[in-house]
Amino acid sequence: MLRTAFAILLCTAAATSHSATIYLCKSYGGARFWSSVTCGEKNALIERIDQVADVPWNQQVQQAEQQNNNRPAHAATNTTGNDQRCGQLINERRQIESRYNNWQWQPPEVINPDQQRTRAINAELHQRGCRLQ
Repeated sequence: MLRTAFAILLCTAAATSHSATIYLCKSYGGARFWSSVTCGEKNALIERIDQVADVPWNQQVQQAEQQNNNRPAHAATNTTGNDQRCGQLINERRQIESRYNNWQWQPPEVINPDQQRTRAINAELHQRGCRLQ
């Protein structure tokens, strides 16, 4: 009996751990919509990416919207600090990108750390909900 209950608990935990990715897109005309494929495939810009449970589409959208409603609780109290940090991150990313705009050769000792830092910057920008446009 105890083994059966443990097995059911494991199956339930495994079933809820599956997730899906959905995208909040913004069309070039300004309309926002949710998509299960990347926004580029729909000729739109990505506003946000959310991980949600693997449930029917309407529930995925509901979860993503609830996640967004729960996010800004700390950001609302510290918007100027968050905006300032977002600006710093965007400027740092632009500085890194500027090294590659002129198509001059860069040594691996520069490229590899730049790639790692760019990934970290992008993650923090997403975490903070920074607007990139």
